[in-house]
Amino acid sequence: MELSTVEFISGLFSIIIVIISIIVGLKIASKYFEYRQKTFVLVGVTWIGVVTPWYPSSVSFILVLTTGAPLNPELYFILGISLLPFFMIVWLTAFTEFLYKDKQKMILLLFSITAVIFESIFFYFLFADPSQIGELTGPVNVEYKSFVLFYILFLIVILEMTGILFARESLRSEKPENKLKGKLLILAFLTYAVGGLVDAILPIHIATVVIMRLLVLTSTIEFYWGFYLPEWIEKRISKKN
Repeated sequence: MELSTVEFISGLFSIIIVIISIIVGLKIASKYFEYRQKTFVLVGVTWIGVVTPWYPSSVSFILVLTTGAPLNPELYFILGISLLPFFMIVWLTAFTEFLYKDKQKMILLLFSITAVIFESIFFYFLFADPSQIGELTGPVNVEYKSFVLFYILFLIVILEMTGILFARESLRSEKPENKLKGKLLILAFLTYAVGGLVDAILPIHIATVVIMRLLVLTSTIEFYWGFYLPEWIEKRISKKN
């Protein structure tokens, strides 16, 4: 099987997004060994998880290049969608460790109920009628449908709201570098939302693939800098103060 230009670019960007996000997630998780706070592990795992929709595209791209055969639709959907509720629970656990600790059990319970409902519907259609989940438009791209798109939108809204609240705590700090980290985290969540949502909704085209996936890559860098400011930025901040 040969890949078209847009399919090759799409698959290549998917691999780059996944690799960089995994590196960033592991780097953030590794801060646990410095501070002994499990929240860093949870946040690191979260960022590895938010790029789950690009996992099957990456795997299918590699399979086409090496074997000539892409992922079948069922495996594509399982890899790209089924783990999203789990990673959101990880994120909400991290979020409620910082904020609303007294409501943590209730928040996690309510979201877990919605996750079980979604997974039940998802796996029902996966075996009964996969076309209700989405349609592969090529070996590396997919157009999700109905309840899956709604659920993705639901997750992005939750991620945005909680992410901004999470980052707002850094903005309250008196340290300029912490304020900047808070701004970068807010930018990361907003940039990811735009890139991820539009990538899921708009038809596949070279321009949309490049622009939207560059936004997702940008959000990963912003998220990383929200925890690890580059040394040259820290030096500029220290000079100003």
